[in-house]
Order: sequence, then structure tokens, then C-alpha cells
Amino acid sequence: MIDKDTIFIAFDTETTGLTASDGRIVEIAALKFDFHENEIARFSELVNPGMKIPTAAMNVHHISDEEVADKPMIDIILPKFLDFIGNDKSVLIAQNAIFDIGFVNHEALRNDIKLPGNTILDQIDLTRKAHPNLISYSLEKICRLFNLVDTQTHRAMADAVLVKRLFFHCLKKWIAIDDKALILNELYHYSFGGPMIVKINQGLLDIIETALDKGAKLEIVYDGGSMRKTPRQIIPVVMYNRDGVMFLTAQCLVSNTKKQFRVDRIKQCEIVK
Repeated sequence: MIDKDTIFIAFDTETTGLTASDGRIVEIAALKFDFHENEIARFSELVNPGMKIPTAAMNVHHISDEEVADKPMIDIILPKFLDFIGNDKSVLIAQNAIFDIGFVNHEALRNDIKLPGNTILDQIDLTRKAHPNLISYSLEKICRLFNLVDTQTHRAMADAVLVKRLFFHCLKKWIAIDDKALILNELYHYSFGGPMIVKINQGLLDIIETALDKGAKLEIVYDGGSMRKTPRQIIPVVMYNRDGVMFLTAQCLVSNTKKQFRVDRIKQCEIVK
């Protein structure tokens, strides 16, 4: 349980790409602080990924092959990161947490490193709770909207700092620390190795599975994207589990493109007859 004595750790990774199964971490950073915004410690390390960094990834974080050539590999850096986390009582926070969790999970598996059971919160979930009607939940866009950043380098420590700023900006919606702790305890709880504890309505799963079996259209209301909370029709293609989170790939009949929907964020769903 999160309470007034909880220690928080905002963390972020920069990687060689978007897919954890065949990608690698090139930088990992973390910022440790308490409920009163006091900074306790920082951790930041570049990582030699053991592979060439694709141009598309380098264009995002600007970390070059030359910068990481003489850096330690993840089998050295990940245990240092876990030592920095400390005991299982500290609570980690990340923007779009399942992305960073997925990369840490796969790096740990490849190197036979045991991961701790710390609670991990997704900053996006807290931002949605505090500000439910935003058009975008991109970290940089939200921080610019609330004047929390002037320029953004898109490096691991810079993003961790923004996560901390946005975390406390959102918590200002609630006055008392006990109320803030209550809100955080009500959010989805992720963890390494099995990132999400989410109650998905079995009726929703049954409707999706029926539509998949029959090739039927669905009308859904999705809590996300540009059509947030607006009904749309989709043709479901496949439902799958990625790092512990259920996703639905479907053809969106509004944009005529394939999209991924997080199943727990589908708020209404019915088969189109």
C-alpha cells in the first residue's frame, strides 16, 4: 500500500526500437524522491546494446553507436539499477510503463537476472485520473501544456524528471496526502515480470471473442486516441496478451486503418447486427 512514507522512483529507458523481444536498452535512468517532492538520489547509465542502433531510434534519442561503444552491457547495468531501486517497498513510476517494463523484462530474461516485485504505476493512468479530457497524453505535450518544460531532450533522465514534475502536478488535484495515497492505490498496479493487475469484465471478453469467431463488427467506445469516448465501429482481427496486458488489433472503419486497442480501456462494446 502507498502511504505518506512511500519512496517513489521515476524511471525511463531509451532503446534500439519499439519491440522489447528483439530490441535492447541503450540508456536507463531513475530519480528517487519522497511524497514531499524531496529528491533523494539519481541513477543514469548508458548501455552498450551489443548491436547497431537503428537510425530511426537514434533520431529520437540522439544516442550514437560511438557514445555507447565503450559502455558496460546490460548484464552489468541492470543489477546496478536494481540495487538503486532497493527494497520492494519503493514504488516506481513511468510514462507508458508497459513499454519500459517490457524492455527490462526481456533484458532480465536474456541475462538470467531476477527482478523485484515493486509496484509500478503508469503516469498516464494518473494523468487521465486528474485530467480526463485531454486530447493527447504524450509526456512532452502534457508537460508543455502545463508549463512544466521549456525544451525536451528526450533522454532517459530528462524524461524521468518530467515524470516526477507531472506526477506532483497531477496530485495537486487532491489536497491531503492521505487522499493522494488513496488515489494512487486505486490506479492499476504493474510490476516487473507481470506488469498489470487489471480486472477486465468477462462479459466484454465474451463479446470480443464472439465477434472474432463470427467475423462480426463491433461498436466500441474507447478511452483513448483522437476519438476518445466517441462511438466507432471496428472489425476485430486478433486479441493477444503483450507483457501481461490484453490488446485487440482491429480494422477501424472510421480511419480505415488497423489499430491496437487496450482491452481494459474499452468502456462500451456491442456486436453490430
